[in-house]
Amino acid sequence: MKIILSIIGCLFLIMLFCMLVMVGIVTVVNRPRGDREEVLSGKGANPKKALIIYQPALTNVTRQAAKQLADGLNAGGYEVTLNHPGNHLTVDLSGYDLVVFGSPTYAGQLTKALTQYMARGCPQLAKEGAEGPRVVLFATGGVDERQEFDRLAELLSGVKVVREVKFLTGDKEYAAKAYALGAELAQE
Repeated sequence: MKIILSIIGCLFLIMLFCMLVMVGIVTVVNRPRGDREEVLSGKGANPKKALIIYQPALTNVTRQAAKQLADGLNAGGYEVTLNHPGNHLTVDLSGYDLVVFGSPTYAGQLTKALTQYMARGCPQLAKEGAEGPRVVLFATGGVDERQEFDRLAELLSGVKVVREVKFLTGDKEYAAKAYALGAELAQE
């Protein structure tokens, strides 16, 4: 009986440790990253403008996906601004033709930093309706489930969402797929 209780106690401690590690990871990822604006100049006298707001992950997958998407849009002539979500950003997105929101996924959830920014900015986008920018959502993660997009439905009510894309961390082609998505969006 003592052995069984010892095993149960050890399993409990291991589960508790794993939960604390997950909470630590999510806390680190949700930390605001501040203003890290990067602008890729567009082509032509009056290029279309895109804004990519993404929350980086512990790995480089989300950052790489955002940068490749930006490069694809830029190759198509767009002026692209990349930045991280936070209070430093305006919620007036009317100056953009395309707005992209990106985030890593942990336990089926997008990061709090991004969803809080979207909660501030999406009502403005919804007011603009058909006149507002097109919106694209992307997530990165290890599992090919899309429940994180379903959870955003209320925030995105009335917003012109044209794509929801999940880049899998185990897919070696995710960067090429992100670039291709950017190039395709630039042609629409």
